[in-house]
Amino acid sequence: PAHVADPEREIKRFDAALEKAKGELAIIQDKVTKEVGEQHAEIFNAHIAILDDPLLNKDVKAEIRKSGVVAEYAFWQALRKLEKMFSTVDVEYYKERNLDVHDVGLRVLKSLKKTGKEENLTELKEEVVVFAYNLSPSDTAAMHKEKVTGFATDIGSRTSHTAIMARALEIPAVVGLETATQQVKSGDILIIDGTTGIVEVKPDKRIILKYQRQQKTKLNLLLMRIR
Repeated sequence: PAHVADPEREIKRFDAALEKAKGELAIIQDKVTKEVGEQHAEIFNAHIAILDDPLLNKDVKAEIRKSGVVAEYAFWQALRKLEKMFSTVDVEYYKERNLDVHDVGLRVLKSLKKTGKEENLTELKEEVVVFAYNLSPSDTAAMHKEKVTGFATDIGSRTSHTAIMARALEIPAVVGLETATQQVKSGDILIIDGTTGIVEVKPDKRIILKYQRQQKTKLNLLLMRIR
């Protein structure tokens, strides 16, 4: 790990990154409250609680002062300890907490690095279908739902916060497809049926006609060609 000459300055960097992440989550939570209600916005209470965890913050700052490492390294090590603790319990609730920890961790690290241009799903200019290895609940909540017409992910479950958020926003979505990102390319006709959990890539005419008949009455369904 990289080391710093002024640990206290590094701690200030860490505090600033935490505050930035909290501000971003507050904006997302407010957006979800307005669009789908307070019940779904409560998902982000767990994210904010991680950022406010006094033990986590204490561990990070103690490591920076003790070893003189950069905030990114100290923070990531503290998160790994937290993830390891949750992963030892084979209960769905704690698996979700691990995803929360990972989501929050990436958000703080982006704030610390302040480099690179990231994809922003809130500022899309045209309609898109999103295929990703994984999408966090905050990724999903931040989507411009008039532009993101549907999405699919390689990992996840129907009971995950990401899937719940997609249903609340009425975005057709299927998660946990394992190899979805490897199966599609520009120009493919695609069907995403969020109700049955089926994604059809390059369907034949018979299947297309079947779903076209359902589109008028089925909200959780998308049929379109990928650009």
